[in-house]
Amino acid sequence: MGDEDKNIHYYYAINEDEKATIVISHGFSEHFPKYHEMFYYFYEAGYSVFYIEHRGHGYSYREIDELDKVHVLRFQSYVDDLKIFIDTVVKEKSKTKKLFLYSHSMGGCIASLYLEQNPDEMKAAVLSSPMHQLNFRGNSPAMVKLLTVWSKIAGWDKRFLPGQHGFDGINTYPNCSAQSQKRHAYLFEEKKKNKYYQTNGGTYKWCRESLKAMDEAIKNAGKIKTPCILFQAGLDTMVEPGGQEKFLANNPAIKKYYYPDSKHELFNALDADRKKYYEEVLDFYGSYV
Repeated sequence: MGDEDKNIHYYYAINEDEKATIVISHGFSEHFPKYHEMFYYFYEAGYSVFYIEHRGHGYSYREIDELDKVHVLRFQSYVDDLKIFIDTVVKEKSKTKKLFLYSHSMGGCIASLYLEQNPDEMKAAVLSSPMHQLNFRGNSPAMVKLLTVWSKIAGWDKRFLPGQHGFDGINTYPNCSAQSQKRHAYLFEEKKKNKYYQTNGGTYKWCRESLKAMDEAIKNAGKIKTPCILFQAGLDTMVEPGGQEKFLANNPAIKKYYYPDSKHELFNALDADRKKYYEEVLDFYGSYV
């Protein structure tokens, strides 16, 4: 199941008292254990829940042999995989056929493109810290563009980006995107014991494809007709707020929720913000049940 008939792995839980169905689109180098808690909360709130492992992650098809690299030939393949998953698995198994979308980071860029290309499929959607502009840690956009152009000429498609590397088994807390130490520790242990969860850094080809995809998502934001909200984290070091602001400017109907004291992973924020975050997500979905 997936674009080009490639194997795409997924998880789901059908709630017998289903109010609606939520599809989760995860972020860059992430794995299912990171969403165990969210999966549980959504299910307990009365939803059936579906989780797709994007190609190049977990047990899904990979376009490169190294398990620790995030690599994709076409960013659109992520979007096509998601559509096929929704059309052939989610719609068939959903009891109510009321479909909601939840997305985070890279999954937010995938979701943005999906919503732009399929404006009538979802009843509501959440974009959490969506990847509309990458944070290149002080490097200018011009320098990044020059480097990505050179990488194509030099044949570096499958090389790690500068500063990216394979999984080394070193716990990076607190220099990570999660503020909850216990949650980060749980995820780190899950990653350590499963080689398929050790995807850790992006390639030049992934970066080039992502840059084009982010520009497209921003440019076509006005095509989104699905009721949608966007969560932005004030301490985010993975994505820049500028891209999200351009995206929002192109579609004023999308409401922004701002968390000034939280990092990229709002679902792994400190207790008060995490509780508020889940309440706002579930209240939003609840208004469209």
